[in-house]
Amino acid sequence: MQEYSEQIQLYHAETDASAVFLLWQTALGRLWPIAFERFQRVLAAPHAQHFVARNDGQIIGFVATSQSENWSTHAGHLLLLLVAPSWQRKGLGKALHETALLHLRSAGAQVIQLGGLVPRFWCGVPANLEPAQAFFRAQGWEMDGTVYDLVQDLRQYTTPPAIYQRMVKEQITLAEGTEADTTEVLDFERREFFGWLQHYESCASLGDQRDFLIARDKDGRVVGTLLMYTPQSHPSRTDIIWRVMLGADAGAFGAVGVAPSEQGRGIGIALVAKASDVLKERGVKNCVIDWLVIPDFYAKAGYKKWRAYTVSKRTF
Repeated sequence: MQEYSEQIQLYHAETDASAVFLLWQTALGRLWPIAFERFQRVLAAPHAQHFVARNDGQIIGFVATSQSENWSTHAGHLLLLLVAPSWQRKGLGKALHETALLHLRSAGAQVIQLGGLVPRFWCGVPANLEPAQAFFRAQGWEMDGTVYDLVQDLRQYTTPPAIYQRMVKEQITLAEGTEADTTEVLDFERREFFGWLQHYESCASLGDQRDFLIARDKDGRVVGTLLMYTPQSHPSRTDIIWRVMLGADAGAFGAVGVAPSEQGRGIGIALVAKASDVLKERGVKNCVIDWLVIPDFYAKAGYKKWRAYTVSKRTF
């Protein structure tokens, strides 16, 4: 790290964004094409701090970090590490990596994760970036498993009638949200799925309550929720980063949760099916579900593996 200490400096979006994006295009653009506007939005993550490495005034390396509070834990996130091809295997990547970890530890991070929450590029290290996998292992990261993004072309999607028939039998109703549902939905997340609360709060603050999908029991109580994203959602949201690959008409859903006391009644798969129907009605072609450990549940509704990532974190 000492060898590059004078070359590693703070990143400034106003002057450095274009050069860093060019570095991305050079190093990753073929496998992970992204629009400049989406690239910038990820780098504007909450509590972000990034660093660049320069040589003769040119940016030759970059590392991005962010921070979050999740389940009352102060977490640091290593979002991205880039090194120009001609500078790889010379210790620069290691120096940038150490700079990022030092910054996050000094900021009070109790846990540091490879990948981010929202917004993020990835939830771990992409499986199709084998040199990156090898690099992080060499830096002492132990890979804790594999997670997946799934996708489905909704143009041919049809919900099996038995799914909705069961909801009638169970006396469960499924409906898109309204502003009037905000308090109940946020209370449900706070009580049952606290880790997702910030995502629902963010959507509510943007006026995207119609992207809530809500399951209620016969007494009208919220027993399950799901969060959707479509091309009509608020433009500042970053649910779909990879629109270059997936299309401008791509959509997504996630944060699917059913109260533990209500599980086993088919509510989860009904939420997934209803969301698929709603997104299809709103003009979505490719629908993405990201960050899944066990994709088999969603395979019941036709979703297939699209990308894979290995995940890792360190605790201090």
